[in-house]
Amino acid sequence: MSDRQRLERLMTLRERRERLAQAALQEQHHRCQAEARCIDSLDGDLARERSDFDRLEREWFDAMQGTTLSAQELEQARQAIDDHYRRQAELTEARRAADLEHRRQLAERERCASEWVRRTRARQALGSLLERHRRADHIAAEGRHELDIEDDAPRGGH
Repeated sequence: MSDRQRLERLMTLRERRERLAQAALQEQHHRCQAEARCIDSLDGDLARERSDFDRLEREWFDAMQGTTLSAQELEQARQAIDDHYRRQAELTEARRAADLEHRRQLAERERCASEWVRRTRARQALGSLLERHRRADHIAAEGRHELDIEDDAPRGGH
């Protein structure tokens, strides 16, 4: 196998590696987007939970105007408050975990981007080297062709 054939084979390999790195980067980008959507959803859930609880508190306040709550109503209110804080804590923890995962996914995306850039540059460098070899082969072929023409040309006087 000639040097040029080895370079062309290496180019094929580098092109394949570059495509794989690009696909990994795209996949990681999609994972980051999915995690960001999850965070947005959790933020919405937290906002709804707070809004619902604020509404419930206003209803309790309005219901208590001029009256007191019965023991059963107080127990229901206490249970609703406990449930709210439990759900809010669960959502807050899920949001914290999603944020942590999102940051991990972003770091992985940066690693994939660096790998893709490295692979692209390696392929481009090899492409430049291969092009120089092709030009050198072409120039050598032209030189041989000129020599062949010169050898075949009739010499003066004979």
